[in-house]
Amino acid sequence: MTAALREGILHGTLPGGERLRQDAIATRFGVSQMIVREAFRQLVTEGFLRAEPRRGVSVAHLTADEAEEMTELRSLIEAKALAWAIPQMSKSDLETAARILSELDKAKSTDRIIALNARFHETLYAPARKDRTLAMIANLRLNFERYLRFTWQETHHLDQSQREHRQILDLCTARDVEGACKLLNQHILGTGNLLVERLQSHRL
Repeated sequence: MTAALREGILHGTLPGGERLRQDAIATRFGVSQMIVREAFRQLVTEGFLRAEPRRGVSVAHLTADEAEEMTELRSLIEAKALAWAIPQMSKSDLETAARILSELDKAKSTDRIIALNARFHETLYAPARKDRTLAMIANLRLNFERYLRFTWQETHHLDQSQREHRQILDLCTARDVEGACKLLNQHILGTGNLLVERLQSHRL
């Protein structure tokens, strides 16, 4: 049920601002209100829901300020994870990342592109073996997916993204920590800034 609610928010079937009633959700999924309460608590922690005293929970709105904050955090944390990971990367890690990029070249649907993009980055960071950092990255990327989906048509730049992905992978292969982290930082900020601009224009 938690996963189903999360998917609904990610795909926009539960839009920002919509209030979720505990009893209605319990009936819909055929579960107890205690289970729904725990699901709400989890999704509030993840940033998908907002809790207000005496008003229950509602789906969090997409905002330019939050997108900018997440972009800045991601650019810092993911670059640090990559710096830790590069010295530990094996040939198998690099080959796996390259295969994912080849799959991305052929991907057509938004769901497939977003999933493969996430797998590529996860593959690069995994050798760091920093569980707390990787968990933070996973949560930030999951929340950021809402923004990416919302503005996908306006900011779709897969060709440029793939060029940057391959350049980052080449730098990882060369064990160029500074170069790879600098490019990753620019890569994340570039996408994030496009999304922020789109959200700001949408608000106006």
